Amino acid sequence: MLMLSTLHTLLSQVLSSPNLHTAVLLTPSGELVSSASEPARPKDEVRIIVGLCGEVWQETREQGCGMVDSELGRIIVLPVDEFEDGPEQVFSEEHQPLMLLALNATDAVEWDELQSKGKALATHLAKPLSKFRELMTVPKPSPSTTAATSPAPPRP
Repeated sequence: MLMLSTLHTLLSQVLSSPNLHTAVLLTPSGELVSSASEPARPKDEVRIIVGLCGEVWQETREQGCGMVDSELGRIIVLPVDEFEDGPEQVFSEEHQPLMLLALNATDAVEWDELQSKGKALATHLAKPLSKFRELMTVPKPSPSTTAATSPAPPRP
């Protein structure tokens, strides 16, 4: 069973206030799972980060990592998934990671440091989360044949 308090504790451990101030765990479809911030942030601000991270991931998933400099600071988005040895795993709409990890920091934190801390935490989270892969991944619905073949209703 996933323990949200444990996830929150793990996310909190990567923070180094005031520069690396927010860590968020979200689904590839952009749903907030858990977050930690120091100092505490309102849920609405965390949701803005989640929305931005979802967009960044959609744009950069083939590269395996997303980075953006924004009004909120530097944000890095990393996949949480077990990787096989060999070439880097490529993510697509058909193969999504288990979760996404996002770190938000000021520009005082170097991109390499963000990536290093993020990858370490993502790797740590991947093994226990992979036990729940079947429960967490939702098959992509096939397009409805009736919607594709039905004409649009006439406009009055």
